[in-house]
Amino acid sequence: MWNDGWIVVAGASRGIGRALAQRLARENTRVVLSARDAAALDDVAALYGPERRRVIPWDFSVPESLEEYGKKVLETAGPVSGMAYCAGKQKTLPLNMSKPATARDIFDLNTFSAIELVRVLSKKEILNPGGASFVLISSLAAHEGAVGKTLYAASKAALEGFVPPAAAELAPKRIRLNSLVLGIVTTDMSMEFIGKMTAEQRNDMESGYPLGLGEPNDVASFIRFLLSDESRWITGQAFVADGGHSARKA
Repeated sequence: MWNDGWIVVAGASRGIGRALAQRLARENTRVVLSARDAAALDDVAALYGPERRRVIPWDFSVPESLEEYGKKVLETAGPVSGMAYCAGKQKTLPLNMSKPATARDIFDLNTFSAIELVRVLSKKEILNPGGASFVLISSLAAHEGAVGKTLYAASKAALEGFVPPAAAELAPKRIRLNSLVLGIVTTDMSMEFIGKMTAEQRNDMESGYPLGLGEPNDVASFIRFLLSDESRWITGQAFVADGGHSARKA
């Protein structure tokens, strides 16, 4: 099911990445767990046997460092058959307060490092001979107008634009590349934003999600499917998962 390689989970210490790591642990998968918070990674790693886990703490906000990260993965684990990029940041900032440095900060983590990690892990010497599947995380913010989300939305829109042409290039290597376009999922990151809302604002937001807000496990199940050989005929796609938000009545 996993093509006998290692699955890299970038951003495995919390939120969707942590839920995915927990899900994969139940299936005896070989996983490389990476995030900036080494202590939090140790908690997740405890779910795996020593032979099924590799813990590589890493700061994904520095795209230039990922060439070295790829070498580290190969040295400490082995060939890669899957990667889920769950690292990211969200910043609510009015357009008139946005500066180039702020844009670079958001794009480095949300976009450039995701693209660079796909490039690095698709190298012949790192790639599992049977191929691989890579999954990136986007957001409905790239498709809806929301005050203060200009940079975040742009970073996710750029990521979606990367997927189809990259998937076309990677397909001959038997690498599948897809993205998930998510509505609001109750992670630490989103709760920082939600926690600043008034009760009325939160009720209005939740009313736009007929199936309720998402939970990390809802997304982890979808990522698990895309990483597995069960999705062997799917690539270059952006899948929307939003609790019915897009399908609700106007």
